[in-house]
Amino acid sequence: MPRSEPAYPAAAESFWLNRAADVVGDGPEGLERLVPEVARLSDLFTTDRPEGPFPDYFQEPVALAAYGVFFLPQGWTRTSAALAQCMDFRGWRPSRAAPRLLDVGCGPGSCGVSAALSLAAVGHAPSEVIGIDHSPSALDGFESFARAMVGDGVAVAGRISDAFDPSCWPDGGFDLITAGFVINEVTRHDPEAAAEWMERAGERLAPGGLLLVTEPAQRFVAETLLHASDRVAAAGRLHRIGPQLDALPSPILASGRDHWEHESQPWTAPASAEFVNRRLHRDLREVRFSYAAFLNGVAPSPPSGAARIVSDVQTIKGLVRFIVVQSGQERQVEIPTRGMSKHEIKAYAASLRRSGVVRFEAAAGAKVRLPGPSALTGIWTP
Repeated sequence: MPRSEPAYPAAAESFWLNRAADVVGDGPEGLERLVPEVARLSDLFTTDRPEGPFPDYFQEPVALAAYGVFFLPQGWTRTSAALAQCMDFRGWRPSRAAPRLLDVGCGPGSCGVSAALSLAAVGHAPSEVIGIDHSPSALDGFESFARAMVGDGVAVAGRISDAFDPSCWPDGGFDLITAGFVINEVTRHDPEAAAEWMERAGERLAPGGLLLVTEPAQRFVAETLLHASDRVAAAGRLHRIGPQLDALPSPILASGRDHWEHESQPWTAPASAEFVNRRLHRDLREVRFSYAAFLNGVAPSPPSGAARIVSDVQTIKGLVRFIVVQSGQERQVEIPTRGMSKHEIKAYAASLRRSGVVRFEAAAGAKVRLPGPSALTGIWTP
């Protein structure tokens, strides 16, 4: 069965609603005043991306408030979803009971604070959460948000630093390093530069530490990250544990097909983001992203025969159909649904999600026709 949707905490929404109220007023009227700024930031992140360095878009208080209300919950959910696969499926845990966490390009804290609470939920509350960013305004938001969410027992600090240059970061030995939507800004979609950045970031990890990089789902960004991830995996100094199941190069990149690897996480957007979205009409039914996760150490391998779903799941002509990567090979899987009701077919297809991990045994070949649903076992569902 699919696991529960990652829940965005009510306390986090309240924090950013209060922050927004100080800038634009409270209630529906205040949220209405955020709409133009949310639209401007959305364009900046997509269609109006600058050719050079990104501006300090958190410098204006209204921009920081708009980001906190609308974009931060999505970043929070991406991080918690990616970290869940590393922890729940691959079994990663920090080597220390009270780990150190570094959030690179932290902004107001969507990744680092989310990760801190995810760790606390499994009995590894961080001893230290450090955010680095070039924006003083973002760091102010990060520090106040983190302190409000993680409690007094955790040391929180924000530092002005160059996200692109790990030699400028605080002293290493971190159990978790997060970087959300950073590589696409600092490496300009250069896989070689992105791979070098991940290798250097990995040097700041403690033994058993995890590097978690999340990026947008747009094809050119996701493929840049995957090219870089393949390079780092092949080098072998860091051990890839997500979302790919092994260190083999992606066959999807080599195929040149019209689909590409990215994640899709269903969620329920917070009420304030839904309100702002009434005039923007963005699709908030799911959050989409790409990510790479590398361990400074060795993790257990997935079960034999494991395959990762890398496409949407289709129901067509008496079949459930999807594409997987299994042992470095791209395979199209078809499962007949004869004798199943429409309701049963819909429920079965819903149990198989993009990025889920399944297991089956079949003869070699690019196309696999299994005898029926019982021939496939679900291992992990995001």
